Parts: sequence; structure tokens; C-alpha cells
Amino acid sequence: MLTLCLVNTYDKLKLHDIHLRSIARAAPLCYAFNLHLALLDFPFWRNEREAVSQVCDYTTIGEGGKYLEKLMHNGRFHLMNKITAQFGEVIATTSKPDPSKKVSLEEISLFHSATFLMGLGRRGLPKEIMKKAKYHWDVTGNNISLETCTAMGVIAAIVNVTFRK
Repeated sequence: MLTLCLVNTYDKLKLHDIHLRSIARAAPLCYAFNLHLALLDFPFWRNEREAVSQVCDYTTIGEGGKYLEKLMHNGRFHLMNKITAQFGEVIATTSKPDPSKKVSLEEISLFHSATFLMGLGRRGLPKEIMKKAKYHWDVTGNNISLETCTAMGVIAAIVNVTFRK
């Protein structure tokens, strides 16, 4: 299982437009490139169906949430408050990888299952998540920070091509 996991680094008490837009943008990428989509620390919904309903009511992105619905119906959309073993190796995506945790795409390609953590917001992933993640991956290979949507697209495409072999 390959999973793109959006980590809520914004307000945990109030749902913001950026939450809904980010989810709506990630869903077609995950659907197109055969990834699961997971949301970590999004306490606004009791279950996936509630999240899908609210995103679909909010947006026209991804044909009004159609791809998020498809992910849910195919068992590829997950709400989480922690990452469990079924999600495989945990990889923090960052432009500033810890040298002791840095992993290459070639190494990643050997994993059977992996979850790629992406922090929403300008600060990226929280320090505690960076410490807990076994691996750090700089998708550019050049320590260049990418805008969230750009990073989502690059990660989805590269992971899909790498694991298609």
C-alpha cells in the first residue's frame, strides 16, 4: 500500500478552507496515481463519509469531490489520529532531511508499503513527527522547498512511476 498522508499543521480546533482545498486537490492525484489518501490530525469528522460529504459540498475541485468519493468507496481514503503498521514505512517528506534518516528514491523503491507524510502549511511537518519518522525524503534531491500542491503532484507522480516497475 502506498499512501500520501496530509498532516494537519494548522488549527486543530477549527476547520479552515485550506483544509478542504488541500484534501480536494490531493484526491484526484491519489486516484490518478493509484495511491491511498490519509489525513492525520484532522479531528473535524467522525468518519470518512462525513469528511467526503463536507469536501464535496465545499468544492468544485476534482469534479466536485468525485475522486475523493471514489477513493472512499475503494477503501483508499483514511482518517487517522496515529499511523498504524498497516501503512508500512513512514517517510517524512522534507526539503531539509536529517542526514541520519535521509533515504533515496532507490531505497524507497525496495519498500513493500510506505506512507509519505506531507505537512500542510508553511512550517511543514512538526518536529515531533520529523523525529518519529524513520525516514526523511527530499523529493527534489536539491533541498528545495516546494509549494504544497506542487509537492503533492510531484510526490504522487514519482511514487507511482517508481513502484509501477
